[in-house]
Amino acid sequence: MDTSSIDVLLVDDSGFFRTIVSDRLGEAADISVWKAENGEQALSTLADRSVDCIVSDFEMPGLNGLELYRRVEEEYGLPFILLTGQGDERTASRAIGAGVDDYLRKDDIAEEGQLQLLANRIENVVAQRRANEKYELLVNNTPDEITQVGVDGTIAAANEAAARSFDTTRSELTGAHLSDMLPKETAASRIEHGRRALTAGSAVTFQDSFGVRHFHNVAAPVSVGSEADSFQLITRDITEQKRRERELETRTEELAVINRLVRHDINNDIQLLLAWADGIDRYVDDEEGQEYVDRIQGTCDHIDELTTIARDFVDSIGSDAEFSLTGIDLRQILDDEIEKADRRHDDLTVTAERPIPSVAVRANELLSSVFGNLLSNAARHNDAADPHVSVGVEESATEVTVRFADNGPGVPDSQKDAIFGKGEMGPESPGTGIGLYLAHTLVEQYGGEIAVSDNEPTGSVFTVTLPKHA
Repeated sequence: MDTSSIDVLLVDDSGFFRTIVSDRLGEAADISVWKAENGEQALSTLADRSVDCIVSDFEMPGLNGLELYRRVEEEYGLPFILLTGQGDERTASRAIGAGVDDYLRKDDIAEEGQLQLLANRIENVVAQRRANEKYELLVNNTPDEITQVGVDGTIAAANEAAARSFDTTRSELTGAHLSDMLPKETAASRIEHGRRALTAGSAVTFQDSFGVRHFHNVAAPVSVGSEADSFQLITRDITEQKRRERELETRTEELAVINRLVRHDINNDIQLLLAWADGIDRYVDDEEGQEYVDRIQGTCDHIDELTTIARDFVDSIGSDAEFSLTGIDLRQILDDEIEKADRRHDDLTVTAERPIPSVAVRANELLSSVFGNLLSNAARHNDAADPHVSVGVEESATEVTVRFADNGPGVPDSQKDAIFGKGEMGPESPGTGIGLYLAHTLVEQYGGEIAVSDNEPTGSVFTVTLPKHA
């Protein structure tokens, strides 16, 4: 419907009045006027034609204005303006009490140039009714349960979601008491919160539950005319949300147990194995025995590395809350991880292309796991005679990019998009693939990016781009 155009049905038993008003309304505003000389003719017109508003005389033969209003309201629900020549307060009171949208004396609009008053009233009641229809459409299509409740707990109105929740209809809900639909304690609590909202003159938010269902509620005061002693109750079912919260709590507790196991029990045993391997090394003289000692030490180093990855992985997913990020000194983290890689991998050479700048990036202490895993990945997947990694850092005004370029076999194009996925491994990979997945997960949580490309003449280049700390 074109909201700038209004179709009006004018009902009056005076042909002169109908003609004058219809002609002048067409001049006063963008209003088209249809005419009827009595109530029966008006109802016949409405059966054939859609209009936006009724303007009707009060005193007419047959149906009077109020009787016509009741028929129109029952069948069509259209805005209705009543006109009368009587002008007494009793008539006005009857009109407003019946629910008529507006009331005007004919004497006030019949004079030359005063038709604009009626045009303004028509535009106002139509605009208000259209706004109410849009609001009702919005209310009835929301999944939240919305009811209007009096201070005594009587339901004055309800939307479709509320009716579905109580397995009834909107009309059956209207006039019922809140305690007829809810456990008495729950109903009493919601009414009390509604009264608090009315007293405070502002919305009150609270949660409640009954049976296995949980709800988030908002009680907001209604401040419109005769409805000022009621409140709007907006209720959202959060049962599923509560279930997920309980599952998250359970998962967090289980992860904490795993974390303790990894941090202490397994790590302590690995350190013991490493110490024993060092201890027996001096008693092994033959080459074959030394090979077994080297294997034990290498495997212990690998398990130690995996326990560190597992610990960091648990830390990264142990909570759905956002990481607490701060400024981390990039140079300190990189220097430490390069030194660790040199100690852990005897054959690997790690060099920095130029002095690493001391710049703060937006991250946390787990950034060391990102760099450590990339260096370890470069070492374990490198079959060159002289494996090496070159580390470079580039800055922009807002970001820092760290490059890890190795001389290994490289990553096939078919695997570049999937290499950071959980559990991805290259052919005959000695690792689990979880290290790159962890690095990708952490960098994303920092608001950065991680990628892999080809190095020249051979190998891979892993790049980590991180935002600078403001």
